[in-house]
Amino acid sequence: MKIKVLGSSGSEAPGHNSPAFLLDDFLLLDAGTIAGCLDRDAQCRITHILLTHAHLDHVKGIPSLLDNIVASKQNCQLAVISGKEVLADLKRNIFNDRIWPNFAELPSIERPVMRYQAISSRNPLLAGGYTIRAVPVSHNVPAYGYIVADGDGNALVYTGDSGPTERIWKALARFRARVLITEVSFPNHLRSLADASGHMTPGLFAKEIKKLSAIPDRILITHVKPYYRDAIQAEMARLDGVSVEFLRDGMEILVTPGDGCESHESAGYH
Repeated sequence: MKIKVLGSSGSEAPGHNSPAFLLDDFLLLDAGTIAGCLDRDAQCRITHILLTHAHLDHVKGIPSLLDNIVASKQNCQLAVISGKEVLADLKRNIFNDRIWPNFAELPSIERPVMRYQAISSRNPLLAGGYTIRAVPVSHNVPAYGYIVADGDGNALVYTGDSGPTERIWKALARFRARVLITEVSFPNHLRSLADASGHMTPGLFAKEIKKLSAIPDRILITHVKPYYRDAIQAEMARLDGVSVEFLRDGMEILVTPGDGCESHESAGYH
């Protein structure tokens, strides 16, 4: 399992891209950043996108990706996967032939470049040797986290944007969580803003981790607002009993059989 961090920030700034995590070159977890850091061939290798929710910073990379796939004439097709409420928002608000062309019917209705695929917590999806489970999380719009597991029960868990939640931690008890990617968007003094917007602070994160039946091998923090990064890192460093890493754009995480899990900085996107 190879995870390439295309973007991991809670808002855009120089050197800070919107969330997108590329798994084994074919599966994207969220789609805030794509075409600006992958070449044409790499873009066309993407066959599935799992969207946590329909907020702009998590979906805005899809329109340019679709443009580029059509222009490449490589006969690729992209499955955009999420809960039915999230897909309905995309259809109504983005791919509506007003904000952006309806690529679910282009270049032809018979062979569109994009197809929508609904997923629910009751019906896991199989893709590329992985079993993918969607679990509702607690955001201010309909939102899902994902458990992506291999045949041995080793799992990557991605919460997406979420405040304090329950169901994904209970679902995770069935797996060995090799990697947990979860958010901390605001420092503790902005707890009221985090509550109102469905996000985490370091204090809330500390309470969430206690809900897990087993601590994941690695906990990777995403969606940090760049302006608050130093404050959040300092507050997270003071937490007892849990070790975390802050994701950076361009980082690559390799999860190998057994206990192997390593990361390095990419020399550049490609």
